[in-house]
Amino acid sequence: MPSLSAIATKRLFRAMLKREFASKEHAVRHFRRVLDHAPFPSYLPLGVSARKMNFAGVPCERLAPRKPGLTILHLHGGAFIGGKLGTYHPFCGAMARRLQAQVILPDYRLAPEHPFPAAPDDCLAVYRELIDCGTNPANLVVTGDSAGGNLTLVTLQCALAEGLPMPRCAVLISPGADLGGTAASLAENDRCDVMLSQHVIQMMGEVYLQGHDRSDPRVSPLHGEFEGLPPLLICASDEECLRDDAYAVAARARAAGTSARLLMRPDTPHAWPIFFPLVAEARADMKKITEFILNARH
Repeated sequence: MPSLSAIATKRLFRAMLKREFASKEHAVRHFRRVLDHAPFPSYLPLGVSARKMNFAGVPCERLAPRKPGLTILHLHGGAFIGGKLGTYHPFCGAMARRLQAQVILPDYRLAPEHPFPAAPDDCLAVYRELIDCGTNPANLVVTGDSAGGNLTLVTLQCALAEGLPMPRCAVLISPGADLGGTAASLAENDRCDVMLSQHVIQMMGEVYLQGHDRSDPRVSPLHGEFEGLPPLLICASDEECLRDDAYAVAARARAAGTSARLLMRPDTPHAWPIFFPLVAEARADMKKITEFILNARH
């Protein structure tokens, strides 16, 4: 039985986001208007401060308590076309406080102005600089939601190919891992997903890729290398269009000998953990996410 806060949030998202669009331009305008002006308050918890900085030429925000021990690289969602860093302050601020971690939020380049491979290039550049500037990989975590879950896997796979050390672990929240559009849940959950639809996911992929091959592992990391990746926590809702991407990532990781844990929820919206602390399920699962990070060993 979903919480009242989950029910209310789902109704709000359906009213604000769920649309069928006549054109890609209309879809981009609508998603940016909603994602960049979230109706929820954006704040930092007591003891966590924010400042702007650059890593490898990529503008970022750093959220941190006074004496952080861990470093978390969080790659935001937004269908590769939107997403404001300020809307992530409650979720990332809570992680910063609970884990005594600095959270780095890259403001990576967005499509259609900057199509693929701008976003993965920016995310990998930030990861590479964190390593180059002396961040201990054992104290480094990579997290991401939705499109950011895609970019998290892509970043790790590209870093692995470069011979860069792997982080302590990674958390993928409702990741879009296969832009090929073959997952059964795209059609099965088209109506019950309150935020996304099969049509919108296809359209946003076209905006992001602008003709690039969808089977490229840097586009669809489900087709990439999983052997040697750090432990993964993969979160998804049973009623979202991207449900099967989560199951497929876990299966590919386990087949490659990589530890993969699934955190699935019924009756919750896409990427529900980032709606901390408004949704009761997000508050409960924040504890599970932080425990996974604390207990992870690569």
